[in-house]
Amino acid sequence: MPPRSLRERFNTSKEALKKLGLEFNSEALPLIKKLYDTSYWIFLNEKSAKKITMQTFIEAIENCDITKNDSDWNSWIHRIWIREILEYYSKKENDTQTVFDFIDHAVLNSDDAQKFFKSPDSKSKLQIALEKLPAVLRIPLIMKEISNFNYEKIAVLVDVPDGVIATRIYRARKLLFLFSTGNFDYEKEKRNWMKKVSAKLIFDLRRCACFVDDELIPEQKTIFSELIANNKSYEAEVLIQDGIKKLFVGYQPDTNTHEWIKFRIEKKARKKFGQTV
Repeated sequence: MPPRSLRERFNTSKEALKKLGLEFNSEALPLIKKLYDTSYWIFLNEKSAKKITMQTFIEAIENCDITKNDSDWNSWIHRIWIREILEYYSKKENDTQTVFDFIDHAVLNSDDAQKFFKSPDSKSKLQIALEKLPAVLRIPLIMKEISNFNYEKIAVLVDVPDGVIATRIYRARKLLFLFSTGNFDYEKEKRNWMKKVSAKLIFDLRRCACFVDDELIPEQKTIFSELIANNKSYEAEVLIQDGIKKLFVGYQPDTNTHEWIKFRIEKKARKKFGQTV
């Protein structure tokens, strides 16, 4: 007798499917818009964002009675989603092996930063700069700014330590600023970079991102506030971290694609769970 498929072995009852359907309706469907919006700002492309969001929810529906187990829908769907994102970029990303230390050493000026953030076209420049940002930096930044995940949750999903996420978010914001001001040759800097100082620098600098994202404990925040007050370079670094963060406020795709996705997903869910959705 041939081995049975997973679905045949699990043989989920109608009652169990109904329960899953009710959970899907209350816990999973509300995630569609936020997941689509986050995907859009990662891909900067409506078609790709729609495809990834659809794939995520279709896989979740089709396999929930086999592989979901005791996970809540929110965590489970986000795990599927980030796997799809990382698999997509594993075939396209050219900067996965890049050492980004050269970003840390770019000199910043508080006056230039204030002038940029007061400019009426700073948001439009940010969007153009996002297209240049390597995906390895863009993904955690967008998860922070659009989904408002804390560093720990991003780290769990991406499967790297919290400190790596802090480093990537710091560098992402700083690089966005450098791109937006138009006087930073990324490829040249990357090509010509020769490490000249201790790597410890990034452990200090990434606290600028932690500071504006409220990821420091109170004692650390007090100490770092004193450092900012007495160090012009750190003052400029924090100003840029905070300024770029504020530019993301209210960022949403100008589209109702998520409504179309929701309609298609609800239709798929009714076939799986019955009329509970």
